[in-house]
Amino acid sequence: MAEVKPLRLKTQRVAKKVAIAQDNPVAQICVDTGIFHLPDTYDYLVPYEISEFIVPGVFVKIPFGKTEVMGFVRSRNESAIDVKSLKIITKLISHIPLLTEELIEIIELTCQRYACKPWDVIRSAIPARVAAAEKAFQGIKIPEISSSKGKLEHRCTITKSLEDLPKIVNQTLKKLEKGQQLLLIVPDERDIKQLLTYYLEKDPVLLTSDLAKSDRYENYLKTRFENSTFIIGTRSAVFTPLNADSTIMILNDSDESMYERRFPSWNVRDVALLRSGEFSLHFIGASPSLEIIRLSELGWIKSKAEKSVTYRRPIVNFADSGISDIALMKAGLKKGNVLVVMAETGYINSVACQKCRNQARCECGGKIYLPNKSALLTCAICERTSKEFSCVWCDGKIMRSIAKGSARIADEIAKAVPGYRVLLSKGGARIDDITDLTENVLVLASYGCEPIGSYSTVILRSLENLSNRVELRSLEIVRRMIFENRGRLKNEEGSAIYLDLASDNSLAQGFIKNDVYSNSLLELA
Repeated sequence: MAEVKPLRLKTQRVAKKVAIAQDNPVAQICVDTGIFHLPDTYDYLVPYEISEFIVPGVFVKIPFGKTEVMGFVRSRNESAIDVKSLKIITKLISHIPLLTEELIEIIELTCQRYACKPWDVIRSAIPARVAAAEKAFQGIKIPEISSSKGKLEHRCTITKSLEDLPKIVNQTLKKLEKGQQLLLIVPDERDIKQLLTYYLEKDPVLLTSDLAKSDRYENYLKTRFENSTFIIGTRSAVFTPLNADSTIMILNDSDESMYERRFPSWNVRDVALLRSGEFSLHFIGASPSLEIIRLSELGWIKSKAEKSVTYRRPIVNFADSGISDIALMKAGLKKGNVLVVMAETGYINSVACQKCRNQARCECGGKIYLPNKSALLTCAICERTSKEFSCVWCDGKIMRSIAKGSARIADEIAKAVPGYRVLLSKGGARIDDITDLTENVLVLASYGCEPIGSYSTVILRSLENLSNRVELRSLEIVRRMIFENRGRLKNEEGSAIYLDLASDNSLAQGFIKNDVYSNSLLELA
């Protein structure tokens, strides 16, 4: 028999009396409800003791239902309704208004474009708060953001080498007038490290996820309180508040790192375009996105190709040129480093029966692959392993590889090109820089993991497969890979590049003509 617990009397708690502000006692709060179909903004009463700090853009805590959630202040005013029915702001999170009027408007426009709630964007736009970092800015008044004078210019510059970016940055910094700022957005931290190796006119304030949590928040506050002239950041920095008529510069807007990983997957280019009414935009890259090419054709963006008097065109080879990539590797290693870039990762990604040629499948239907040289055959779905191969169709015992990964290709190339060190750079083990090496090396890298350095020969594989993917942007992605990696070549006689494409391919023809703009127009025709 269950034990009967003794009865307890419920104590009725009397709500604590809170003095309400006399002037504009009602604040419109954008509440983080977490529920998509509910409205965003609700009215709350402002306590008298924190009334002076409750201004648009500050973060507060408010009661919502049976819980306490975060919100930010949109505005304050008198209320025509009975204020007795309104709840009271519970807590002031920070006295600093982290959201400006312009930023609140951009967040709302981003929500309209991507069908999301404001707090889905705010989590990316504002760095995580660290209370200790705010102590250094207590008592300092935030400078007022000046109004736009209308002198805006939107541009696109097509670069030919990695050295073009610092040159363009310094030119822009020299042209800035008093109070104007330059915000540079790059795909990842590696691009920042490379840029910082060059001389820059101004020391930048960094806003990247690579920084410690407190350092990033402190740097964000510096951009608000100190009006930093030069700011460099990754994806989320595109929301950084700026003075009017400042410049937002974006490197490689079509890079996949420019898309937010979390919902709503906003894009840096789109957010920057939403801010184009207040700031000048400057898109830089070896291959601009189709959206930028279209805006250029409409005359909204001025485009130009960066010119180089000393630029030497490399020797170009294709899949049907009659020379193998191995021969180019051997010749290139005598002059310098060689870069081989491919899409496939892993060791042997798919196997088949040598007898009947059917692809090997597990009992669950998953494909069988070999993770590494010493591993067992593994199912890609259920991860079941087996020591010996046995074909389910003809009982054959001999297997053949039909899809090799970069690790397997590295083994084969190392045997074909003996006497040189082979480095493997991929997502899980990326090599960022090889400029300090004194020997000539052969670098095998996945696309997006190419180490910083200068190469006598660049070999691009898997281009045919990548361009034939069932994806809307497949050609745009491959075009960017080709022209970006061209910029890694040494600017000297004898430099060579190999494209795993037929010479009559439209991308190959665009590369021969050295005209990425016209090649992009073919997709817009």
